[in-house]
Amino acid sequence: MEGWTRPRALRRGDLVGVCSPSSPSEPEKLERGVAELQGMGFAVRVAEHTLARTAFTAGPPADRLADLHALLRDPEVAAVIFARGGAGAARLLPGLDQGLLRAHPKPLVGYSDVTLLHLCQARLKMTAFHGPMVAHELADGGDHRPSLLWALTGEGEPYATEEGLAVLREGTAEGRLLGGCLSLIAAAAGTPWAFQAFDDTVLFLEDLNERPYRIDRLLFQLRHSGVLARVRGIVFGDLSTCAPPPGVDWTLSDVIGQALEGLDVPIASGLSSGHTRPNVTLPLGVRARLTCGPSGARFEVLESPLS
Repeated sequence: MEGWTRPRALRRGDLVGVCSPSSPSEPEKLERGVAELQGMGFAVRVAEHTLARTAFTAGPPADRLADLHALLRDPEVAAVIFARGGAGAARLLPGLDQGLLRAHPKPLVGYSDVTLLHLCQARLKMTAFHGPMVAHELADGGDHRPSLLWALTGEGEPYATEEGLAVLREGTAEGRLLGGCLSLIAAAAGTPWAFQAFDDTVLFLEDLNERPYRIDRLLFQLRHSGVLARVRGIVFGDLSTCAPPPGVDWTLSDVIGQALEGLDVPIASGLSSGHTRPNVTLPLGVRARLTCGPSGARFEVLESPLS
């Protein structure tokens, strides 16, 4: 982790902040998610504008950004777990205080639209946390606790798959785990917040309800914007909601294989993080290993994201 900034490990009783950088949340779901965090042993502070609504977002960009800045600035807040994703985080990026982000390294936990904030952290060489959100998975329950607690506190074991990954291309890759939601990474291409791969990157990509032709287009955009040039392995999430319609004689794996033809790296799919259940917390910025062989694929996190 040389050169990368890692937050301190949380302890039971630490204060966790909650805010909404993107779409609005349902009050009852937010309440259930807060109760789940409290059940995990954390105190919780919900930011002022978390339940606001303006069109498809949780209030005006200035208010959403003020909430995030306040939680980053507050020394009592040990981590920020976002209420939900959706849309709207892009409007925060021009005003995001990167100096504040760098000066107060804290776990920022979320996925989907939160990928845009994680891209900012990666460009600053700060570890990020691709995982469940308060008014969504934490509200609904599920097997999120082990990986989330390990990522935040160091308790337990680093995440590794036991089964369920499909091999799309054989090989072994070890490197720095980066990535997030495919459509958001593609949308950031050409902007000051674009995805930046580092040498020996292991790339994680996931998404929801994108049709196969859209997956092909998004991968085309990433490949020809140079994003994949330094990638040593690719592991996709659970893309079952992106499958082709019944009755066709081709699969999404065929589409991915064609889109990435000539890219000589191991490729697997089915990693359960993001828009799927369980939503495993993946620490971004740490070293990971992807092994794809004749008998299957295995993904494993190799180091802690915490200081």
